[in-house]
Order: sequence, then C-alpha cells, then structure tokens
Amino acid sequence: MSDHLRGQHILLTGGTGFLGQALLEKLLSTYPETRVTLLVRRRGSSSGTDRLATLLKRPVFAKWREAVGPEAAAAIVAERVSVIDAELGNTDVRLPSDIDAVIHAASTVSFDPPIGDAFRTNVQGVVDLYEAVKASGATPHVVHVSTAYVAGARKGVVPERSLDHDADWRIELAAARAARESVEWDSRRPAVLKRAIAEARKVHGKSGPQSTATAAEERRVEWVEKQLVEYGRLRAQSVGWPDVYTFTKALGERVAEETLTGAMPLSVVRPAIVESALRYPFPGWIDGFKMADPLVLAFGRGILPEFPGLPDGVLDVIPVDIVVNATLAVAAAPRPRRRRRTTTSAPAPVIR
Repeated sequence: MSDHLRGQHILLTGGTGFLGQALLEKLLSTYPETRVTLLVRRRGSSSGTDRLATLLKRPVFAKWREAVGPEAAAAIVAERVSVIDAELGNTDVRLPSDIDAVIHAASTVSFDPPIGDAFRTNVQGVVDLYEAVKASGATPHVVHVSTAYVAGARKGVVPERSLDHDADWRIELAAARAARESVEWDSRRPAVLKRAIAEARKVHGKSGPQSTATAAEERRVEWVEKQLVEYGRLRAQSVGWPDVYTFTKALGERVAEETLTGAMPLSVVRPAIVESALRYPFPGWIDGFKMADPLVLAFGRGILPEFPGLPDGVLDVIPVDIVVNATLAVAAAPRPRRRRRTTTSAPAPVIR
C-alpha cells in the first residue's frame, strides 16, 4: 500500500486531534517518501509550528522517535512536514498547488456544542477547505472523514451511499450563524435579566452591587450558551438526526459532494465511534477523553458498575489503527471523477 503513496504530497487536517495524530504518525513511520502539509490553527501565542513541535513529543510518536533517533526525527519532520496556520470556518486558506491527496479529518466531535460552533467547523470549515483546494489549482484525491451516524435516527439497514435527505446546508448554515444574534437579543429581555439578577443576588448580594452585576452577567452568558446548545439539538432532531454533531457531519458530506464532484475524485470514510488502538502504535493508545472514552474509563475504574441500555442495542466502536489503515488505503486508491451530483446520480464511494 505504501508504494501507492510514494512521493505524494498529502494535505492533512485535524492533525492535532486523536485520529489526526495517528494518521500523521503512520505517514511519518510507514511512508518515508511522502510529504505532509498540516493545517493547524493557532492557540493563544502558539503558532501551528509550535503546536506541531509539542505534538511530536506525545506518546503516539514515541515508537517512531525511538526507531529513528531524536536528531533524525527532527530532520525528517523538517524535510517532510509543512505547517499552514489556519482555522477552518474563520479565515481564508491558501494551499500548495502540488497536493496529490487531501485527508480531511478535522471536526468538532462534541455531540452537543452550541449550534454556531458545530456549523462553523463541520459545515463552513468544509466549504472553506474544499474551495481552497479548488482555488489552488490542484486536483487531488479528497478523502472526507465523516461518521457512520450521518444516517440519522433510522432503523434497519442503511446502504453506504450518498445520503438521501432534503436538508439544505446553505439555509441551515445561515440560520446557525443568525442563532447567536437572536439569542443574544433574547438574553437581554427583562424576564431573562430579572432571573439572572435574582440568582446573582442570592449568592453575591452581601458582596455589593458590583459583585452582583458581574455574577448576573455571567449567568446571562451561560443562558446564551445553553440556549444555543438547545437550538442545535432541537433543530437536528426536527429533521431526523439525534444531535447537532451528526446533523452537521451529514451536511458536511453534502458540501463535499456539491463542491468536488466532477472537479476531483472524492471518497467518504464513515467510521463508527473511534476508540483506543488495537495494536498500533501500541495496544490501548488513546489521546484525550471524548465520545465514549469517559464511559469506558469510568467502567474500568469501577465508578460505573453497569451500562443500562436496550437488549437489542449495539455498541459500535472501532480501534483507531483500523480507521487509520482504512483511510490511507482509500487515499492510495483514488476513484474516477463523477458527474456533478443530482438526486439520481451514482453516489460517491464510501468505506465504513
């Protein structure tokens, strides 16, 4: 498989995330003639390059660093890895013109973020990235990492093909952008402010009016965030998805289809819940605690003695190294370009 990516230039997003770290490690350790460009957003005073340097010290890269040696590892990264400081959904992105493959693994993975946050990364971020790919002049094979749960609240067998729904991502994105302004106005209405002031006085009344005012404003901001979370959840459920995460990931797939079909090869990878490594880089490796991780940890420590659930329920998880191997296998085997998507056209190739 590595022969098929030999000498190629791969653009990787989400490289600082759980799946992205594993993908980057595999590219460094197994594909010695492959170059990688990472899209990494700044965090505070740390640039994307600073964050990459910190990232390479993590346990996922330990086996590779030990195999090649610290000095060689630094030289390899300097030669083969480039960083572009960018935050998808918030800025214009300029990409190299010689990209052979794109692996878009960046995503907001929280099930219930405020609606604007989910749409900014999972929908607007997809728009920004793929428009930037087209503007670069390159025609790479694009591997769009989605989720198995984009099918939404359905029962039975759901074929692995282009999603069948009528949600318009442009309208939904515009509504999500407008939601914060609407909720901010609502948060300044007398009923909301009276409640915030009353709650603040109960705790901070004896500290004086300034302390009460500060606490009241904090409660108003908390109210805004909770409302935006509820906006996302209810909108998703009203159109057939259980949460705003799966809803926006489904819309992100539609963005990819409409933007790229006919212009460059597109493949969609839909893993289930991605959990710790089966074998590589070492058994049990995991980074951070999201998705099902807190439940697994709590059960292992005896904090959660049992899992309540339906008798016919399925816990669908997949080790991260299997997802990495599948994603790179797809990247190494670009599909033919297809005509622009219509309601009756053949779907983009999908691997789960």
